[in-house]
Amino acid sequence: MKEADVKRAMVKSMKESGGYGRRIEDQYGVGIYDTILIPFGLPVFMAEVKIVKDNTFGPTLRQFVELERIKHVGFGANHVIPIMIGWKNGVYYFSPPKMSIVRNECFSVTTTDKNFHDQLVLYYHSMKGAK
Repeated sequence: MKEADVKRAMVKSMKESGGYGRRIEDQYGVGIYDTILIPFGLPVFMAEVKIVKDNTFGPTLRQFVELERIKHVGFGANHVIPIMIGWKNGVYYFSPPKMSIVRNECFSVTTTDKNFHDQLVLYYHSMKGAK
């Protein structure tokens, strides 16, 4: 599956579940995250999505800088949450932005009976419980 296909499926799942999803396509927007996701009643997630080739994934340096700026501006208010989402073999991996993210250190739901929207909501609640 290509990255565009993964993002398309994520956006579709968000919309089917009553949330909002939008892919951002700007080939000249260096460092711009590529997806906005809003589960119904929850904060905005500004996400960079990557296909995981081995066991690690991460943003480009410029993407990391942009996601860190979002994190700084949100300043703990949690109304906007920067996130990295990896995908490999049908499994989504959720992580706060880092330059190098190890799959087994991410939040993931390895069952296929939960759609992407529900997995993102579970990730959000796991973040809230970790604080």
